[in-house]
Amino acid sequence: MDNLFTYRNFRYFKLALWLTIIFSAIYIWHEPGQPKNGGTWFGYTIGTVAALLILILMYFGRRKRNYFSNFGTVKGWLSAHVYLGSALLILATLHTGFQFGINVHTLAYALMCFVIFSGFYGAWAYVYLPGQKRENLKTISPEEYFQSIEDFDRQIMTLAKGLSEKLNLLINSALERTELGGGLMNQLSLRDKSKLVVDDRILANENQSNCINLLVAELAKETEQEKSNQLKTIIELFGSRQRALKVLRQDIKHNSLLQLWLYFHVPVSFALLAALIAHIVSIFIYW
Repeated sequence: MDNLFTYRNFRYFKLALWLTIIFSAIYIWHEPGQPKNGGTWFGYTIGTVAALLILILMYFGRRKRNYFSNFGTVKGWLSAHVYLGSALLILATLHTGFQFGINVHTLAYALMCFVIFSGFYGAWAYVYLPGQKRENLKTISPEEYFQSIEDFDRQIMTLAKGLSEKLNLLINSALERTELGGGLMNQLSLRDKSKLVVDDRILANENQSNCINLLVAELAKETEQEKSNQLKTIIELFGSRQRALKVLRQDIKHNSLLQLWLYFHVPVSFALLAALIAHIVSIFIYW
């Protein structure tokens, strides 16, 4: 079955490979009589090819949102995007002749490299992470996990009413002060900033473990059978809640990793386009 890497028997891999081989061979063969750079006939030729490739690659963002277009398939465009983007890294480097400086030309090259490498990360993310998401969620959707947590909360609050005021406060504060998601760094690091209240003190409750440990300690001291049974059920429900929250945090991390690169890849692509235009205009004005 075709995927973005094997599309049509590696059609775009072969095209990118041939482009790279042909232009690399010409680069090695040609002797311009001066240090190789973008201002030679070869430099202009390969620079034009590289600029056209950048425009074609940027068009992918438009094509994938045009659901009624018959101009190739989205999978085909994505395959071309990955392989031709990889070839562009080599072609643009040959265009420079390895001549770099503090100028708009090197800026355009640096932005291009950033876009390409962030694209490599994006290709990895879209191939690897969906499988990780499925393995983490099993056959249950995130919405179902959220619903199960709400059910656990209702059951816990009902059972907690029969316990002491101190335990009631502890349990309800653990439910109310549970945090999920948060800032980007929290999402990526799986950091849990949940809290609970014990004796008017706000304590950390990462992964619900502090609450569960305190309830287990109370269970060990409890002598009434009915309240012991209530505490056991509450602890079991908190354990189920803990597992569901862990799955959702991992899912949030996967979603963040899938989206993270786009916050850099797309804006820097437009910065590259602006730098490319400045690069071309400055050549025609000053060269």
